[in-house]
Amino acid sequence: MGEVVAGILANPASERDIQSLRSALRVAGVGRVMVWTEAGKIIGTVRRMVDAGASVLICLGGDGMMRAAAAACGDVPLLMLPIGSTALPEPTVAGLAAGLLAGHQVDPDLVTNRATVLEVVTKARREIALNDVSVSAEPRWDPASLTELYCTFAVPDGVGLSSIAGRLCASPKSTVDGVAVSLGPVDETPYVVQAPIAPGEVRAVGVRGWSVLYPGVRVDLGAAGGSIALDGEPHFVLKPGESAFVELKTEGPWCVDVRAVMAEATRKGLLLGRKPERILPSSQLVEAPFIR
Repeated sequence: MGEVVAGILANPASERDIQSLRSALRVAGVGRVMVWTEAGKIIGTVRRMVDAGASVLICLGGDGMMRAAAAACGDVPLLMLPIGSTALPEPTVAGLAAGLLAGHQVDPDLVTNRATVLEVVTKARREIALNDVSVSAEPRWDPASLTELYCTFAVPDGVGLSSIAGRLCASPKSTVDGVAVSLGPVDETPYVVQAPIAPGEVRAVGVRGWSVLYPGVRVDLGAAGGSIALDGEPHFVLKPGESAFVELKTEGPWCVDVRAVMAEATRKGLLLGRKPERILPSSQLVEAPFIR
């Protein structure tokens, strides 16, 4: 096997985490680490990294960076570390996992999962969202004027727009189905959900109805004259008369399950050092006192 190559795309403010990732990748056997910390040009950079032989990509940044990396990585496994999340693996552990996978020391079929994505298509553009697509009735996107919400997954303990769907129709990441929710003003809808749509912000959200969103089914968006957000970030405005549709697709990126990698590495003893040449007989071992 030739040189093991990995790629890192990161916010330049994350220098400490970048160094942790690099050090861990080296320990795991990666010989070449490519790092990109500049704004923009993510899609082209990811493609160049793939062409240069990267067998794993680590993305440390915001949702926009994650979407661009997911759109360009192809079948190369992607390890996403959203900045600000407290529910993700520590970068050193993530780097070890990514390096072990890059060097084919663990079976990718056991430690990666193919994500679903939401694809939004208009006459002029085609975009993907990793978590949710929301439609606002106003040209300036506003959570208070949401009319439609589509989620790749929804869990009851989630935070963000997907928490609305998580209160209504739970759909874990392990399933391919998503959730579609019809929204409206609180005083005009039959249901009201208390949802943490952002850290520290719980809001009453009016719900007209909801349903399972199945892969491959195109849903026309009633967004003409309004705006569309991808993963909670306002993205584009539809002119009156302009149409768009959303579709849940199962051909998203192969995502690295860090916990699964480390469990497999432990099972195989990949990070276990050499046993000492001389092992003391039990008669020469002294029990340490138990301190209460």
